[in-house]
Amino acid sequence: MAVLLNFVAHAQSPAAQDSAAPAEPSVAPTTSSQPAPGAAPQPARRRHDARDLCITQEDAASELLNRRRQIGGRIIMDTFLLPSGSNVDIGLDEPFTGSEYFFAALDVGAAAPVIMDRPDVKARQAADTDPMVKKGLIGRDRTIINLRVPDVRDAPWQRAQLYVFTCQGGSPFKVSEASVRVSPALYSSALAWLIVLLGYLIAAFAFRATPPPRWYGYLDPIAMSAGADGKASLGKLQILMFSLIVFGLITYFLLRTGVLTDISSTVLLLLGITGIGSTIAKGTDNSRTSLTPENRAWLLRKQWLPSQLNPGNIDAHWRDLFTTEGEFDVYRYQSFIFSLVVGGALIIGGVTQLSSFDIPQTLLGILGLSQIVYIGGKLVTPTSMADLNKSIEDLRQTEKKFRATAIAATGGVLPADLAAAVVPASQAAYDDYMSLATDVATLFTAQTGIAVPAARLAPSL
Repeated sequence: MAVLLNFVAHAQSPAAQDSAAPAEPSVAPTTSSQPAPGAAPQPARRRHDARDLCITQEDAASELLNRRRQIGGRIIMDTFLLPSGSNVDIGLDEPFTGSEYFFAALDVGAAAPVIMDRPDVKARQAADTDPMVKKGLIGRDRTIINLRVPDVRDAPWQRAQLYVFTCQGGSPFKVSEASVRVSPALYSSALAWLIVLLGYLIAAFAFRATPPPRWYGYLDPIAMSAGADGKASLGKLQILMFSLIVFGLITYFLLRTGVLTDISSTVLLLLGITGIGSTIAKGTDNSRTSLTPENRAWLLRKQWLPSQLNPGNIDAHWRDLFTTEGEFDVYRYQSFIFSLVVGGALIIGGVTQLSSFDIPQTLLGILGLSQIVYIGGKLVTPTSMADLNKSIEDLRQTEKKFRATAIAATGGVLPADLAAAVVPASQAAYDDYMSLATDVATLFTAQTGIAVPAARLAPSL
């Protein structure tokens, strides 16, 4: 019985079943469908997407420089220089399809070219508002490509090769090429500032008849904007500031593109507001704060007034910009602070494109209103120069009265000198003149800062 149970157990075991099962035909493994034992599985190769960059710095020489690819449309530029470090529009003389993705490369002769990927190269159809369309360089159905060119500082203003290409099957398909000169943003900005500084120094050294006490006095803009009285002029300072800003921006764009940029109408209006305001203010000052021609000629004959037009030493200070007759002038201050705001906006906004720079009309209106109020304040503000003119006119008439009295006292003959002219008959007229002359000389010195010697107070015959 035990032998029978052992036999049944052995027949039901898996080993016995395997040995009893019929053998299946063997099939050789295929190497194409199964990886080798121990090898990592290989990912399936992804199909090339036209939006992917098909070139690197390593293979740019073989893919672009050998010129084996199909030639694309002609590259068109409306500038002589390619401004690196900014966005620039170039034209491509081929119809715009909207289905192609463009890439770019810039070879400046360095070890590796600069590659611009798809986010740096954007294509669109040309429009009537594009400068190249307005100039007739490209048609409205052509392609405009906006390049965001990195600031390439190798070989500034030297020849370089610009490539614009599309991809097909993972390699460049159509390649357009043009020879350009690269203008770096950093070098152009630094050189523009140096040119502006040189222009400022030329003006600073040229206007001075005598050197200042210290060398840095040449750089004082307040002294440069001094008027005929030697005091600082707000109108001249505004014109100087805006002129230097616009000159610097024009120089910067010339270094960047090689083309003289246009000036927007608002910038011209800004220069016009300051220029007209300064001219009117100067005319107002001349009419109200200057000596009349008759009084000036009399003072020159009496040698109370120097013969030169401008004083020898310039006594200009910042306070002159905000004061009138020694008092704080809110109109001057208002015009000054709004000029600073507009000047800052011109530097920040005009550095991108001076021809399209736009100053808000409200801000221009405020600046213009400040000029009007400033000039109006000059017209209504009383000035002691008017009193000085009146006093000098009275003194001239008193001198004529003394001369007539002296001639009558000497029998109608002009006395030979002052001692002969002062006789008892003319003593009262002489005393009246000297009393008035002392007062007028005091007022003249207070107004002009020019002292009158006692020997020049005597009347002239």
